Amino acid sequence: MSDARLEHQVRSLTERIVQLKGELAQAQARVAALTVTDDTTGLLVWRALAERAHGEIARATRYHREIGLVLFGSAEPLTARELAEICRSKHRECDLAGQTEGGEVVLLLPETSLQGALVIGQRVRAHAAKRGGAPKVGCAAWPQHGRTLTALVATARTALSAL
Repeated sequence: MSDARLEHQVRSLTERIVQLKGELAQAQARVAALTVTDDTTGLLVWRALAERAHGEIARATRYHREIGLVLFGSAEPLTARELAEICRSKHRECDLAGQTEGGEVVLLLPETSLQGALVIGQRVRAHAAKRGGAPKVGCAAWPQHGRTLTALVATARTALSAL
């Protein structure tokens, strides 16, 4: 094999390796995103929501602030994705939108009282009603209804089932 041909093969293989490294980096980024957000709804998955909620609760403890939580029940005929889009359009950038392990949509609202959470929940519900769905809304507030995300969700679920 001639030196020129060998050089060409090495160059081609080097280019292919660079291309494959780029594809691998993109695939790794997609996998990382899927561990944080649900690919169907774009909401934080439970584990990621719980991690971020832990930080928000620590901050609320340190600065004596409130955290509101809104849990949405089924919004048929709206899909979870449609309800997620409505939630994203109605909350602040600092709020966290996620899903429980059971797939319920939840908003965690730093610096928000129970009354504020109720207002946001009703705002989302009214917007969903315009699109043909009307999810039940359950709310809770930290620290009065629980000191963990799980406790807040349980309280909001109880409120949801009472409707």
